[in-house]
Amino acid sequence: MLVQQKSINDFIEQNENEIFNLLKKIVNTDSYSRDREGVNRVAALLKQGLDEFSIPYVTREQEQFGDHIIATLKGTRPGKILLMGHMDTVHTPGTVKDRPYTENGNIAFGPGLSDMKAGLVSILYAAGAVKNASLDLPDIEILYTPDEEIGSPTSRAIIEERAKDAMAVFNLESGRADGSVVTARKGSAHLSFEIEGKASHSGLFIEEGISANDELACKMVELRKLMDMERGITINVGTISGGVNTNVVSPHASATLHVGFWRIEDYKETEEKIKKIIDTSYIKGTKATLSGSISFQPMEKHEGVAAMYDLVKKAGESLGIEVTEEATKGAADAGFPAALGIPTICGMGPVGGKWHSKDEYMEIDSYIPRIQLLANSIVLAADHFSDSK
Repeated sequence: MLVQQKSINDFIEQNENEIFNLLKKIVNTDSYSRDREGVNRVAALLKQGLDEFSIPYVTREQEQFGDHIIATLKGTRPGKILLMGHMDTVHTPGTVKDRPYTENGNIAFGPGLSDMKAGLVSILYAAGAVKNASLDLPDIEILYTPDEEIGSPTSRAIIEERAKDAMAVFNLESGRADGSVVTARKGSAHLSFEIEGKASHSGLFIEEGISANDELACKMVELRKLMDMERGITINVGTISGGVNTNVVSPHASATLHVGFWRIEDYKETEEKIKKIIDTSYIKGTKATLSGSISFQPMEKHEGVAAMYDLVKKAGESLGIEVTEEATKGAADAGFPAALGIPTICGMGPVGGKWHSKDEYMEIDSYIPRIQLLANSIVLAADHFSDSK
């Protein structure tokens, strides 16, 4: 094992220039979630890298968003390990022109750098290192997705499809600012509701109107009461609209709602309470309808997640890296395989922070060691979960 580990680590160190060159190219390629062409330009760079490592892949094209890439490094024993990363960012086209990849000492900056373009390259070179070492492993499958930053509307089904028969899943979101990996994430639901009232002249016949706006206000007050910060249940009315003019009793109103939660049971309980509020007419004569659902499943720390954390810690010890864990409020694709009961770990990318802002950064000296951590964790996971079957 020591010889194999040295082969993996040496390969990654020897490719440091290539790793950073590819990272800079990808960061300097705009890939806003709704910019299909931009996301696919990042995909083209990754496919070029897969070709260079002779790792075959298929492209699942789609019209609205960027494509999905599924690559497979064939193994010599049963099973597979899935490596995941999203190619899209929150940054609109033209951002790179204003603030491209830059370095200042040990800190690198750039749009989408640690969330999560660095992770995309980590996946590629960890797979390349494992391939180069000629180890007896199960299949290593790579899934690059195009739409995580808008809730993975097309990727959820593909992630669940590819993860359902995986022995382990590594999601390459950024490591936390203190270097922690992520063993729990909140889930996220996006809901909306419409309210119908009855219009009337508010000066002459206000008593004949039924105000949808007043009903909306009543519902907002009740929804606020469902907040439970101790349990991590958060509710935010994000947007509201209603009415047609100042002298007309509002015949229509609407709102959007975000719900955050640590446990799926908490969401189910909260959802029932939300439905009751929406179904209740606080202003007599109004009617309301609710729509929407969970966007991201929570990543709950079940037995499989705990086992993955122990393996990553063990890999870290062999590399002289102290690995800690963190539960984070932000939702991510890791929740989908974790919700299926698959052993999953997140935050395996390099150390970074201030995501979604102009100050997004990565600690440069964490990058190569974190790719080595990923590659060595893959080997340990393959042995552990093969032996446990």
